[in-house]
Formats: sequence, C-alpha cells, structure tokens
Amino acid sequence: MKYLAIINLVLTVVLYPGLQGAHFRFTNFQCSSMDTQFVEVKKCFLKMVRRNVVGMNLHLAIKYDQPINKVQINLIIFRKSNVYRQFLVNHTIDFCYYMRRPEKYPIFFMFHESLMDATNANHTCPYTEKDIYVRQMTFNDRTVRDLLSFLPEGEYKLVVFVGAFGVWRLQFNIYGRSD
Repeated sequence: MKYLAIINLVLTVVLYPGLQGAHFRFTNFQCSSMDTQFVEVKKCFLKMVRRNVVGMNLHLAIKYDQPINKVQINLIIFRKSNVYRQFLVNHTIDFCYYMRRPEKYPIFFMFHESLMDATNANHTCPYTEKDIYVRQMTFNDRTVRDLLSFLPEGEYKLVVFVGAFGVWRLQFNIYGRSD
C-alpha cells in the first residue's frame, strides 16, 4: 500500500508537473437580479485577500416573505478561445436536494467546501434568511486540484443561474483564469 502511494506521487510529479503550482484566480465577478421584486443584489465584488488570491464577496437581500423551499441552480462553464464557448458543463440541480446529499453531484461538490465555508446559506431548505452573504470566498487547494484535473490552462467563465419556485431569479458571471 505504501508503494502505491509513492508511485502515485511520482506519476503526479512526472506526468502533471503543472499541477504543483497550479491555481485558479478570479478575474471578474458580475451579479444581476432578474426579479428585483424577489431579490436585490446589495454587494457584488472581488477583493484581494493576499498575494495572487482573490476573494468573492456577495450580499443578497431577499424580499420574499415566506421561507424558500424550492431552489434550483444551473451551472454552465465556458472556455475562452476567441469568444467564450460552452465547455463540458451545463447542469441544473435541485439545490434543496443537493444540500441533503451533496456528494451525489460531483461537479457541484467540487465547489461545495469552498462555498459553504464562506456563506451563511450553508444549511438545507427552507431558507428563512432575509440576507444571504458570501464573504471572501476563495477556492481551497482541494477545489483547485479537482478543477484542474479536467480544465486545461486558460480563461474561463462560470455562469450560475439561481431560481426559486421554478423561476430564474439571479445570474452570476464569474470570470477566472487557471494557470
């Protein structure tokens, strides 16, 4: 068993030398409310956390009076060549089900730990909070390793749509670069 771990380490260093110092850095972040009667975007910005590490910050004000128990998330990943083109992923999930069993959705689970450490929306439905925060979200080492296992170097755009009760309410465009 010990030899298997050593062989794995050697193969990783020899075959994927770029992964050792690899990172994903946010370059731009745009938020828009598609239904201002339901939710308002108060803050949406990137802030430098430390050298070469940028954190994502977000504050949403929910205007809906009842608890929210039906949430959908759609993730689309684009890669830039001359223009942004869809790259591998366009997937929609029921977020309430996902929060009960996050490991069943591997693409979303890659971002799970990084996001849940930075937000107050880190529980299952219903959501009764009137303010949702994401503070200084960065991708941890595990997320970067998982991302870079299938994303080659380049510029990327992650488009995230958030819906409630079957209607799309928010759109986030997250731009980044993997090196």
